[in-house]
Amino acid sequence: MPIDAIPALIAALLALSFLSAVAPVSRWNRRPIALVLAALASVAIALLGLAALTGGTPVMVEAGTVLGFAVIHVRYDPLAGLFMIALGTVGMASSLFGIGYEGGDSHGAGPDRTRAAYPVFLASLALVFGADDAFAFLLAWELMALSSAVLVVGARPGPEVARTGYLYLTLTHLATAALVVGFAVIAATAGSTDFATFGSAAAALPPTARGVVFVLLLVGFGTKAGAIPLHVWLPRAHPVAPSHVSALMSGVMIKAGIYGIVRFGLEILGPGPEWWGLLVLSIGVASAVLGVLYALMEHDLKRLLAFHSIENIGIILIGVGVAMLAYADGAPALAGLALTAALFHTFNHALFKSVLFLAAGSVQAAARTRDLNILGGLARAMPVTAIAFGIGAGAISGVPPLNGFASEWLTFQGLIGAGGTEALSLLARAAALLAVAGLALTTALAVACFVKATGMTFLALPRGQGAAGAGETSRSMGGAMIGLAVLCIAVGVGAGPVAGMIAGIAAGPLHLGPVAAGGIAAPVAGLQAVYAAAPIALLLAAVAGIAWLVGIRPRTVRRVPTWTCGIAPEPAFEYTATSYAKLIRLYFGPILRPAREVTVEMHAGTPFPRTVRYDGRVSHVIDERLYGPLHRAAVGGAQLVRRLQSGSLQLYLAYAVTTLIVLLLVAR
Repeated sequence: MPIDAIPALIAALLALSFLSAVAPVSRWNRRPIALVLAALASVAIALLGLAALTGGTPVMVEAGTVLGFAVIHVRYDPLAGLFMIALGTVGMASSLFGIGYEGGDSHGAGPDRTRAAYPVFLASLALVFGADDAFAFLLAWELMALSSAVLVVGARPGPEVARTGYLYLTLTHLATAALVVGFAVIAATAGSTDFATFGSAAAALPPTARGVVFVLLLVGFGTKAGAIPLHVWLPRAHPVAPSHVSALMSGVMIKAGIYGIVRFGLEILGPGPEWWGLLVLSIGVASAVLGVLYALMEHDLKRLLAFHSIENIGIILIGVGVAMLAYADGAPALAGLALTAALFHTFNHALFKSVLFLAAGSVQAAARTRDLNILGGLARAMPVTAIAFGIGAGAISGVPPLNGFASEWLTFQGLIGAGGTEALSLLARAAALLAVAGLALTTALAVACFVKATGMTFLALPRGQGAAGAGETSRSMGGAMIGLAVLCIAVGVGAGPVAGMIAGIAAGPLHLGPVAAGGIAAPVAGLQAVYAAAPIALLLAAVAGIAWLVGIRPRTVRRVPTWTCGIAPEPAFEYTATSYAKLIRLYFGPILRPAREVTVEMHAGTPFPRTVRYDGRVSHVIDERLYGPLHRAAVGGAQLVRRLQSGSLQLYLAYAVTTLIVLLLVAR
């Protein structure tokens, strides 16, 4: 793209974002107008990311003074360009999906002026990825948090949705506070808020101060990413948001946390001591394993997908953790491979998780429920949604030749390489090999989980009236889903060139030269095995074609009812989502701590049951053991402070005088 076209592109992006934000609060309050403009703005975002990725030099913009005391600096380099392409792609698909969305979520389908927050959300994400100074970054970060909270809560929230919004805002502002303190420590040393000066200032910090800053930034960005144990907002917020917003939040917003960890933890603060990488690797393994376990226990389709976002954030952090370990111990090829895997999976997750959330929204709009136990049989009624969800499920499960397999394959190669290289310490090698086992377990459980999600939603007979009466959704919704599904296939088949391009991007945060980065695209001895996606895709296509040709040959077909011991098949005979996961729930009982309650109502005067009610649940240990006590302590502290608020003017004056005396004594 010509450099001269970039200012016009940015101006178009700003204009489209402004118009799409004004549309819901103006007299032309119609959803298609605002969302069409948002889709066009998303195209501009993707083109801006492509220009940053392929232009050879970063795209830099300096805006005017804001609030009279700061100038906004924006700089899009290849790392920011990759995230901008993901944002533009998912934003365009989500906006198109929203045009036809019937409002199956809790917010309803009526006129809603909170839709003005949607383009603000898009624009704030674009600014997060390009901000080149602390002020601009924190401004965009806060806009991103507030606009997404408005979209989650909606115009007329119920009590449960309102509590979810409060929890989300509380945690995101605690995360912002951690970022403010971390940035302030570096800025005090640098004497400037420009990120260009942060690298040398971070290197001049004492080791203890650098470690504190790293932990603060990890807390801030890890909370937004939804990494365990900072994840509690994510499985609550994503299910209650409209589905096209959920797709954007899970596909892109939580990746802003990954962007921050890579940008600041590796590029600006790194290389750090070994414990940084071990900490990130441990958080990644815990998030991956616990995320997929809790997802398996869910029967709410969108909540299941939300827990899988935690799992995939864990997989990404595994790659980032290995990159930090290798970067610290002087193994640049291994660091490049691991970071390439992490960034590749970041992009892939944006594609397949978005199509899954959009398909879940399509199911909810048609069947008016997300409960897997009362869905079923939707494949014939909703073939487009079923195909899109099936492709997304295969990608997130790591089925070749889809895109999820390619990035998980690279992650495995990075872990195996870390376990076998002598450049790393014995502790780091042992941690990497243990992480291989954790990632393998995660992959297997993910397959089981999406067999459950796909089967319970689309196969067998409908188990509820909503599923029985469902039909395919609108063309714009179907087109958005199929477009993302096609990209999952295309990126998977073209995994080699895509990985090579991302390897070049990974060279930036690791300060590698082009030769070291280029070696990642080709096999590296001892680090990487060969994966040829295109031949595998051709082989699978040939096998499928032969099976189809064999299947269409003329023959006599005899159709008979399914044999169920002489009884007509009924939905009650089918597996439910709860029963499917029972063996896994029992096997991982020490972690999940399952509990159940069975209520049996008998026929009067007989020993025969009339109804049987089953209530099963699992315990979320971190919620109960960590956040439960913190919540009770916060409420207790608030009650204590409330007692001090007596309403007496004399008492308030006494507080002020006492505070003044204490300050004078301290400052003396």
